[in-house]
Amino acid sequence: MTMPNARDTPAIQLLVVEDSELDYELLLALLARAGRPVRARRVEDEAGMRAVFRDGPVDVVVTDHNMPNFDSLAALAVAKSHDPDLPVIVVSGEMSEELAVAVLQAGADDFILKSRLFRVGPALTRSLQAARERRAGREAAAALEQSETRLRALTRHLETIKEEERHRIAREIHDDIGATLTALRFELVALARQAQTYPEQAPRLAAMLGLLEQAVAASHRIQHNLRPPVLDAGLVAALQWLVRSFASRTAINATFESNREDLPLPAECAAAMYRVAQESLSNITKYAQAQNVSVQLFASTLEVTLEISDDGVGFDPGMLQVTPGFGLRGLIERARGFGGWAEISSAPRRGTTVMFSVPADLVEDAASDAAVAGSAPPARR
Repeated sequence: MTMPNARDTPAIQLLVVEDSELDYELLLALLARAGRPVRARRVEDEAGMRAVFRDGPVDVVVTDHNMPNFDSLAALAVAKSHDPDLPVIVVSGEMSEELAVAVLQAGADDFILKSRLFRVGPALTRSLQAARERRAGREAAAALEQSETRLRALTRHLETIKEEERHRIAREIHDDIGATLTALRFELVALARQAQTYPEQAPRLAAMLGLLEQAVAASHRIQHNLRPPVLDAGLVAALQWLVRSFASRTAINATFESNREDLPLPAECAAAMYRVAQESLSNITKYAQAQNVSVQLFASTLEVTLEISDDGVGFDPGMLQVTPGFGLRGLIERARGFGGWAEISSAPRRGTTVMFSVPADLVEDAASDAAVAGSAPPARR
Protein backbone atom coordinates (compact mmCIF):
# COMPACT_ATOMS: atom_id res chain seq x y z
CA MET A 1 0.00 0.00 0.00
CA THR A 2 1.32 3.45 -0.91
CA MET A 3 0.41 6.60 0.92
CA PRO A 4 0.46 9.99 -0.86
CA ASN A 5 3.82 11.72 -0.73
CA ALA A 6 4.35 15.20 0.61
CA ARG A 7 5.86 17.38 -2.07
CA ASP A 8 9.07 18.15 -0.18
CA THR A 9 9.48 14.90 1.80
CA PRO A 10 10.53 11.59 0.21
CA ALA A 11 8.49 8.58 1.19
CA ILE A 12 9.87 6.40 3.98
CA GLN A 13 10.49 2.83 2.86
CA LEU A 14 8.68 1.01 5.66
CA LEU A 15 8.69 -2.71 6.37
CA VAL A 16 5.93 -3.81 8.76
CA VAL A 17 6.16 -7.27 10.35
CA GLU A 18 2.56 -7.85 11.41
CA ASP A 19 0.10 -10.76 11.18
CA SER A 20 -2.98 -8.53 11.61
CA GLU A 21 -4.21 -6.65 8.52
CA LEU A 22 -6.34 -4.42 10.77
CA ASP A 23 -3.38 -3.37 12.95
CA TYR A 24 -1.35 -2.73 9.79
CA GLU A 25 -4.04 -0.41 8.36
CA LEU A 26 -4.30 1.42 11.69
CA LEU A 27 -0.54 1.97 11.76
CA LEU A 28 -0.57 3.47 8.26
CA ALA A 29 -3.53 5.69 9.10
CA LEU A 30 -1.71 7.08 12.16
CA LEU A 31 1.40 7.77 10.11
CA ALA A 32 -0.66 9.54 7.46
CA ARG A 33 -2.35 11.65 10.13
CA ALA A 34 1.12 12.58 11.43
CA GLY A 35 2.08 13.78 7.94
CA ARG A 36 4.69 11.06 7.35
CA PRO A 37 4.58 9.83 3.72
CA VAL A 38 5.48 6.14 3.63
CA ARG A 39 5.76 3.35 1.10
CA ALA A 40 4.96 0.29 3.17
CA ARG A 41 5.00 -3.50 2.78
CA ARG A 42 3.66 -6.03 5.25
CA VAL A 43 5.14 -9.46 5.94
CA GLU A 44 4.59 -12.07 8.64
CA ASP A 45 7.81 -14.08 8.86
CA GLU A 46 11.54 -14.25 8.22
CA ALA A 47 11.19 -15.34 4.60
CA GLY A 48 8.98 -12.33 3.91
CA MET A 49 11.46 -9.96 5.54
CA ARG A 50 14.39 -11.29 3.54
CA ALA A 51 12.38 -11.08 0.30
CA VAL A 52 11.68 -7.38 0.95
CA PHE A 53 15.34 -6.73 1.76
CA ARG A 54 16.30 -8.35 -1.56
CA ASP A 55 13.79 -6.24 -3.49
CA GLY A 56 15.15 -2.84 -2.47
CA PRO A 57 16.08 -0.43 0.30
CA VAL A 58 14.28 -0.37 3.63
CA ASP A 59 14.48 2.73 5.84
CA VAL A 60 12.82 1.40 8.99
CA VAL A 61 11.18 -1.75 10.37
CA VAL A 62 8.11 -1.77 12.60
CA THR A 63 7.43 -5.20 14.06
CA ASP A 64 4.72 -6.67 16.26
CA HIS A 65 6.16 -8.56 19.20
CA ASN A 66 3.92 -11.62 19.37
CA MET A 67 2.84 -13.47 16.20
CA PRO A 68 1.87 -17.11 15.72
CA ASN A 69 5.12 -18.18 14.00
CA PHE A 70 7.42 -15.21 14.61
CA ASP A 71 8.25 -12.58 17.23
CA SER A 72 10.03 -9.23 17.54
CA LEU A 73 13.31 -10.71 18.78
CA ALA A 74 13.55 -12.92 15.69
CA ALA A 75 12.59 -9.96 13.48
CA LEU A 76 15.29 -7.86 15.15
CA ALA A 77 17.90 -10.51 14.45
CA VAL A 78 16.94 -10.63 10.76
CA ALA A 79 16.92 -6.83 10.44
CA LYS A 80 20.28 -6.38 12.16
CA SER A 81 21.86 -9.14 10.11
CA HIS A 82 20.81 -7.20 7.01
CA ASP A 83 21.97 -3.81 8.32
CA PRO A 84 23.22 -3.30 11.90
CA ASP A 85 22.17 0.37 11.74
CA LEU A 86 18.65 -0.26 10.42
CA PRO A 87 16.14 1.30 12.86
CA VAL A 88 13.61 -1.13 14.34
CA ILE A 89 10.53 -0.19 16.39
CA VAL A 90 8.75 -2.91 18.38
CA VAL A 91 5.01 -2.67 19.11
CA SER A 92 3.25 -4.92 21.59
CA GLY A 93 -0.16 -5.39 23.09
CA GLU A 94 1.29 -6.38 26.46
CA MET A 95 3.04 -4.19 29.02
CA SER A 96 6.17 -5.87 30.38
CA GLU A 97 9.29 -4.19 31.68
CA GLU A 98 11.30 -7.36 31.05
CA LEU A 99 10.10 -7.47 27.45
CA ALA A 100 10.92 -3.79 26.86
CA VAL A 101 14.42 -4.25 28.27
CA ALA A 102 14.96 -7.42 26.20
CA VAL A 103 14.03 -5.86 22.85
CA LEU A 104 15.99 -2.66 23.54
CA GLN A 105 19.05 -4.70 24.46
CA ALA A 106 18.58 -6.68 21.25
CA GLY A 107 18.91 -3.45 19.26
CA ALA A 108 15.39 -2.00 19.00
CA ASP A 109 15.22 1.79 18.80
CA ASP A 110 11.88 2.05 20.60
CA PHE A 111 9.16 0.00 22.29
CA ILE A 112 5.52 1.10 21.89
CA LEU A 113 2.33 -0.32 23.36
CA LYS A 114 -0.47 -0.84 20.84
CA SER A 115 -2.73 1.15 23.15
CA ARG A 116 -0.39 4.12 22.59
CA LEU A 117 0.25 3.61 18.91
CA PHE A 118 -0.13 7.34 18.29
CA ARG A 119 3.51 7.57 19.42
CA VAL A 120 4.69 5.77 16.30
CA GLY A 121 5.13 8.97 14.23
CA PRO A 122 7.51 10.73 16.63
CA ALA A 123 9.24 7.39 17.32
CA LEU A 124 9.80 6.95 13.59
CA THR A 125 11.41 10.39 13.34
CA ARG A 126 13.70 9.75 16.31
CA SER A 127 14.68 6.31 15.06
CA LEU A 128 15.61 7.55 11.59
CA GLN A 129 17.72 10.34 13.09
CA ALA A 130 19.45 7.88 15.43
CA ALA A 131 20.18 5.59 12.46
CA ARG A 132 21.71 8.47 10.52
CA GLU A 133 23.93 9.28 13.49
CA ARG A 134 24.97 5.64 13.88
CA ARG A 135 25.88 5.39 10.21
CA ALA A 136 27.79 8.66 10.35
CA GLY A 137 29.64 7.42 13.42
CA ARG A 138 30.52 4.12 11.74
CA GLU A 139 31.72 5.92 8.61
CA ALA A 140 33.84 8.30 10.70
CA ALA A 141 35.30 5.38 12.67
CA ALA A 142 36.04 3.48 9.45
CA ALA A 143 37.67 6.56 7.91
CA LEU A 144 39.75 7.05 11.06
CA GLU A 145 40.83 3.41 11.03
CA GLN A 146 41.81 3.67 7.37
CA SER A 147 43.75 6.84 8.11
CA GLU A 148 45.54 5.20 11.04
CA THR A 149 46.31 2.14 8.93
CA ARG A 150 47.82 4.34 6.23
CA LEU A 151 49.77 6.26 8.87
CA ARG A 152 51.16 3.04 10.36
CA ALA A 153 52.15 1.81 6.90
CA LEU A 154 53.76 5.16 6.11
CA THR A 155 55.64 5.21 9.42
CA ARG A 156 56.98 1.71 8.84
CA HIS A 157 57.92 2.60 5.26
CA LEU A 158 59.76 5.71 6.45
CA GLU A 159 61.62 3.71 9.10
CA THR A 160 62.68 1.23 6.43
CA ILE A 161 63.83 4.02 4.13
CA LYS A 162 65.76 5.69 6.97
CA GLU A 163 67.56 2.45 7.82
CA GLU A 164 68.35 1.80 4.16
CA GLU A 165 69.68 5.34 3.77
CA ARG A 166 71.79 4.98 6.92
CA HIS A 167 73.15 1.70 5.61
CA ARG A 168 73.97 3.27 2.25
CA ILE A 169 75.75 6.26 3.82
CA ALA A 170 77.69 4.01 6.19
CA ARG A 171 78.79 1.84 3.27
CA GLU A 172 79.90 4.90 1.28
CA ILE A 173 81.86 6.22 4.27
CA HIS A 174 83.53 2.84 4.62
CA ASP A 175 84.23 2.34 0.92
CA ASP A 176 85.14 5.91 -0.08
CA ILE A 177 86.15 8.02 2.90
CA GLY A 178 87.55 5.06 4.84
CA ALA A 179 89.66 3.91 1.91
CA THR A 180 90.91 7.46 1.34
CA LEU A 181 91.87 7.91 5.00
CA THR A 182 93.68 4.58 5.02
CA ALA A 183 95.66 5.51 1.90
CA LEU A 184 96.47 8.90 3.40
CA ARG A 185 97.73 7.22 6.57
CA PHE A 186 100.10 4.99 4.56
CA GLU A 187 101.41 8.05 2.71
CA LEU A 188 101.99 9.96 5.96
CA VAL A 189 103.80 7.01 7.55
CA ALA A 190 106.01 6.74 4.46
CA LEU A 191 106.65 10.47 4.52
CA ALA A 192 107.59 10.31 8.20
CA ARG A 193 110.20 7.65 7.44
CA GLN A 194 111.65 9.70 4.61
CA ALA A 195 111.76 12.82 6.78
CA GLN A 196 113.93 11.28 9.50
CA THR A 197 116.78 13.42 8.18
CA TYR A 198 114.68 16.49 8.99
CA PRO A 199 113.97 16.13 12.70
CA GLU A 200 112.43 19.62 12.86
CA GLN A 201 109.47 18.26 10.78
CA ALA A 202 108.82 15.35 13.13
CA PRO A 203 106.37 17.22 15.43
CA ARG A 204 104.30 18.40 12.47
CA LEU A 205 104.16 14.91 10.99
CA ALA A 206 103.22 13.44 14.37
CA ALA A 207 100.44 16.01 14.73
CA MET A 208 99.18 15.21 11.23
CA LEU A 209 99.17 11.49 12.05
CA GLY A 210 97.28 12.23 15.26
CA LEU A 211 94.63 14.23 13.41
CA LEU A 212 94.35 11.48 10.86
CA GLU A 213 93.80 8.86 13.57
CA GLN A 214 91.03 11.07 15.02
CA ALA A 215 89.42 11.30 11.58
CA VAL A 216 89.58 7.52 11.19
CA ALA A 217 88.05 7.01 14.64
CA ALA A 218 85.30 9.55 13.86
CA SER A 219 84.61 7.78 10.58
CA HIS A 220 84.26 4.45 12.37
CA ARG A 221 82.01 5.99 15.02
CA ILE A 222 79.73 7.58 12.41
CA GLN A 223 79.54 4.32 10.48
CA HIS A 224 78.59 2.47 13.64
CA ASN A 225 75.92 4.98 14.59
CA LEU A 226 74.45 4.88 11.11
CA ARG A 227 74.42 1.10 10.83
CA PRO A 228 75.73 -0.90 13.81
CA PRO A 229 77.41 -3.99 12.34
CA VAL A 230 76.55 -5.80 15.57
CA LEU A 231 72.89 -5.85 14.43
CA ASP A 232 73.92 -8.48 11.90
CA ALA A 233 74.51 -10.80 14.88
CA GLY A 234 70.87 -10.33 16.01
CA LEU A 235 68.95 -7.96 18.26
CA VAL A 236 69.87 -9.69 21.53
CA ALA A 237 73.61 -9.54 20.80
CA ALA A 238 73.30 -5.94 19.61
CA LEU A 239 71.54 -4.83 22.80
CA GLN A 240 74.09 -6.67 24.93
CA TRP A 241 76.88 -4.80 23.17
CA LEU A 242 75.03 -1.47 23.40
CA VAL A 243 74.43 -1.76 27.15
CA ARG A 244 77.98 -2.91 27.82
CA SER A 245 79.39 0.01 25.81
CA PHE A 246 77.07 2.43 27.61
CA ALA A 247 78.23 1.19 31.01
CA SER A 248 81.93 1.44 30.16
CA ARG A 249 81.54 4.88 28.61
CA THR A 250 79.41 6.48 31.36
CA ALA A 251 80.43 4.53 34.50
CA ILE A 252 76.68 4.02 35.16
CA ASN A 253 75.73 0.57 36.40
CA ALA A 254 73.78 -0.90 33.47
CA THR A 255 72.42 -4.42 33.07
CA PHE A 256 70.78 -6.29 30.22
CA GLU A 257 68.43 -9.28 30.45
CA SER A 258 66.53 -11.30 27.86
CA ASN A 259 64.46 -14.45 28.12
CA ARG A 260 65.53 -15.48 24.62
CA GLU A 261 68.99 -15.98 23.17
CA ASP A 262 67.81 -15.03 19.71
CA LEU A 263 64.83 -13.13 18.29
CA PRO A 264 64.66 -13.30 14.49
CA LEU A 265 62.67 -10.09 14.04
CA PRO A 266 62.38 -8.41 10.64
CA ALA A 267 65.45 -6.26 9.99
CA GLU A 268 63.55 -2.95 10.13
CA CYS A 269 61.83 -3.94 13.39
CA ALA A 270 65.09 -5.04 15.04
CA ALA A 271 66.69 -1.78 13.92
CA ALA A 272 63.77 0.21 15.36
CA MET A 273 64.07 -1.51 18.76
CA TYR A 274 67.81 -0.96 18.76
CA ARG A 275 67.26 2.76 17.98
CA VAL A 276 64.78 3.05 20.85
CA ALA A 277 67.34 1.61 23.27
CA GLN A 278 70.08 3.79 21.80
CA GLU A 279 68.01 6.99 22.08
CA SER A 280 66.81 6.11 25.59
CA LEU A 281 70.35 5.50 26.83
CA SER A 282 71.46 8.75 25.22
CA ASN A 283 68.69 10.63 27.06
CA ILE A 284 69.69 8.96 30.32
CA THR A 285 73.25 10.19 29.83
CA LYS A 286 72.08 13.75 29.16
CA TYR A 287 69.26 14.23 31.64
CA ALA A 288 68.58 11.41 34.10
CA GLN A 289 71.49 11.68 36.57
CA ALA A 290 70.91 7.97 37.11
CA GLN A 291 73.03 5.52 39.06
CA ASN A 292 71.45 2.33 37.72
CA VAL A 293 69.93 1.41 34.37
CA SER A 294 68.11 -1.77 33.40
CA VAL A 295 67.41 -2.91 29.83
CA GLN A 296 65.13 -5.93 29.40
CA LEU A 297 63.96 -7.70 26.27
CA PHE A 298 61.09 -10.09 26.95
CA ALA A 299 59.30 -12.27 24.40
CA SER A 300 55.91 -13.79 25.26
CA THR A 301 53.36 -15.61 23.14
CA LEU A 302 51.66 -12.28 22.38
CA GLU A 303 54.37 -9.66 22.11
CA VAL A 304 58.05 -8.75 22.27
CA THR A 305 58.69 -5.91 24.70
CA LEU A 306 61.76 -3.79 25.21
CA GLU A 307 61.93 -1.97 28.55
CA ILE A 308 64.54 0.62 29.53
CA SER A 309 64.31 1.93 33.09
CA ASP A 310 66.51 4.13 35.26
CA ASP A 311 66.55 5.43 38.85
CA GLY A 312 67.28 9.02 37.85
CA VAL A 313 65.58 12.32 38.59
CA GLY A 314 62.57 11.55 36.39
CA PHE A 315 60.10 14.20 35.26
CA ASP A 316 56.44 15.17 35.38
CA PRO A 317 54.60 13.24 32.62
CA GLY A 318 52.28 16.22 32.25
CA MET A 319 55.16 18.02 30.58
CA LEU A 320 54.66 15.75 27.58
CA GLN A 321 51.22 17.29 27.04
CA VAL A 322 52.37 20.92 27.00
CA THR A 323 55.57 20.50 24.97
CA PRO A 324 55.79 19.55 21.30
CA GLY A 325 56.72 16.01 22.37
CA PHE A 326 57.71 14.85 18.90
CA GLY A 327 60.08 12.33 20.49
CA LEU A 328 57.21 10.64 22.31
CA ARG A 329 54.88 10.86 19.31
CA GLY A 330 57.62 9.45 17.11
CA LEU A 331 58.16 6.59 19.56
CA ILE A 332 54.44 5.77 19.62
CA GLU A 333 54.03 5.99 15.85
CA ARG A 334 57.17 3.91 15.33
CA ALA A 335 55.65 1.14 17.47
CA ARG A 336 52.21 1.44 15.84
CA GLY A 337 53.90 1.14 12.46
CA PHE A 338 54.68 -2.45 13.46
CA GLY A 339 51.24 -3.02 14.99
CA GLY A 340 52.55 -2.51 18.53
CA TRP A 341 52.51 0.14 21.25
CA ALA A 342 54.88 2.32 23.24
CA GLU A 343 54.73 4.41 26.39
CA ILE A 344 56.91 6.50 28.69
CA SER A 345 56.20 6.58 32.42
CA SER A 346 57.99 8.75 34.94
CA ALA A 347 57.63 10.82 38.10
CA PRO A 348 59.91 13.38 39.75
CA ARG A 349 62.72 11.64 41.67
CA ARG A 350 61.32 8.22 40.73
CA GLY A 351 63.13 7.49 37.51
CA THR A 352 61.80 6.84 34.03
CA THR A 353 60.68 3.76 32.13
CA VAL A 354 60.40 3.48 28.37
CA MET A 355 58.50 0.52 26.91
CA PHE A 356 58.34 -0.47 23.26
CA SER A 357 56.34 -3.52 22.21
CA VAL A 358 55.64 -5.28 18.91
CA PRO A 359 53.46 -8.33 18.14
CA ALA A 360 55.07 -11.71 18.65
CA ASP A 361 53.91 -12.89 15.22
CA LEU A 362 56.60 -10.66 13.73
CA VAL A 363 59.10 -13.15 15.16
CA GLU A 364 57.19 -16.02 13.55
CA ASP A 365 57.01 -14.17 10.22
CA ALA A 366 60.73 -13.44 10.30
CA ALA A 367 61.54 -17.04 11.23
CA SER A 368 59.38 -18.41 8.41
CA ASP A 369 60.92 -15.96 5.95
CA ALA A 370 64.39 -17.07 7.03
CA ALA A 371 63.41 -20.73 6.64
CA VAL A 372 62.07 -20.09 3.15
CA ALA A 373 65.22 -18.21 2.22
CA GLY A 374 67.38 -21.02 3.61
CA SER A 375 65.47 -23.69 1.68
CA ALA A 376 65.51 -21.77 -1.59
CA PRO A 377 67.75 -23.28 -4.27
CA PRO A 378 70.99 -21.41 -4.95
CA ALA A 379 70.92 -18.96 -7.81
CA ARG A 380 72.60 -20.11 -11.01
CA ARG A 381 75.76 -18.35 -11.98
